[in-house]
Amino acid sequence: MFVLLRFLLFCVLIISNSFAQDSTQVSLLQKITQLQDKSVQLSPDLKIVRNFRSQKGAEAYTRFTDFLPQANLSMRREKDFYEERNAPLRALGLGPFNSTWGIDYKWTLINYGYIQASRKTFTEKDKAELEVMNKEKEYPITFNTNLLNYLLAKYKKAAVENSLKKAETGKREAKLGFELGQKTKLDVLRSEANMVSLDSKKTSYTDEEQNTKSKFLEYSGLDYSDLSFFDNLDETQILATINSISIPPNASSTLRSDPAFAKSPLLESLRYEEKINTIALASLTQTQWPELKIQGSYNNSGNSFGDSINTPYRTHTIALILTIPLFGSGNIISSNFEEYFAKKQIEYTMAQRKLETQNKLSNTLIKINALETLVASLTLNVSQYEELYRLTLKSYQLGKSTLLELLEVQDNLLDSKISLAQNKIQFYTLSQNYLWQAGLQ
Repeated sequence: MFVLLRFLLFCVLIISNSFAQDSTQVSLLQKITQLQDKSVQLSPDLKIVRNFRSQKGAEAYTRFTDFLPQANLSMRREKDFYEERNAPLRALGLGPFNSTWGIDYKWTLINYGYIQASRKTFTEKDKAELEVMNKEKEYPITFNTNLLNYLLAKYKKAAVENSLKKAETGKREAKLGFELGQKTKLDVLRSEANMVSLDSKKTSYTDEEQNTKSKFLEYSGLDYSDLSFFDNLDETQILATINSISIPPNASSTLRSDPAFAKSPLLESLRYEEKINTIALASLTQTQWPELKIQGSYNNSGNSFGDSINTPYRTHTIALILTIPLFGSGNIISSNFEEYFAKKQIEYTMAQRKLETQNKLSNTLIKINALETLVASLTLNVSQYEELYRLTLKSYQLGKSTLLELLEVQDNLLDSKISLAQNKIQFYTLSQNYLWQAGLQ
């Protein structure tokens, strides 16, 4: 009866501990989600593309105003050095006046250069809208990738610290065994050398942790204080967080090959770029097109500004002006050839870049499939090394294995755990970026 009660108590403790760990993990993921929501408003990258979109919106209206009437106020005050000679003419309203103010106005009705500049600006505005949408879709992936790199560095450091604790225990046992005559001086030296090696790794991983943390904060726009809840996580909690974040949602069901990648945002951005560059070539031939505009002026003149306002001599002109280019010393032919070959250059360049993008996506899919197999293999490898370390430790304690064998297994276990975490993160990053870049999500 007593044994049964102990067993039930043990089961309750295991269940409660598991529940506490799950609760802690959920809380961590909720905090990470809150960080991401906060970062969406603070990220410098998102601010840049949103600001560029606003700039293009303002520029589009500026281009639109080129087709609206424009007016300018001009004022002039001059000195007449031949006042006596010009006085009779001025009295008849024919001579020069000392003071003049007027309004010059213009209304462009047809201008090829204005039309093409407007087309280019509105296309750039559409591309800026696309870039914002793409950046916002990509942001959670990049946010998680930078965060995972930071957590990976923390995991490496935590794993080495745990290995250091084991190494410290091994060092004490080696010294004690040497004093009792059960171990050799070589075992003590090996344990000390192992401690130095692990200390060196810890220093390297500490520096890596700081660098990845700084990079993550630079990208996200967050503060150091926002990441304080990561400070007290142990190796198991960090690894569980990495595993939770680096699970690609529905990746296996959506990863597929698509040679055309018709919905790829990368290719869509290239199409906009090609269109913008083609429209920009209109500047080469815009002087060959007719221009139609209304132009006029309204002027008040007098011997003084008072006269120009109270008793002015008024003139008012208005004209419909049609400008037709007639002769340009042969540049009509050369500029059209220039535009033709420039269009061909854009066409060839964009075709090459599209092909490079498609090949890059296809190669990424191959890497993802290989990484998926590698992660499964490394997961099994870690389990094997954990079991091997457990058995080797027992064998070493019984005197059947050497310290060198134990240290070798310990190093292999550490490297395999780090390699598994690294490849999990790489698999997540590649698969999520592929889904976004291929237009599959």
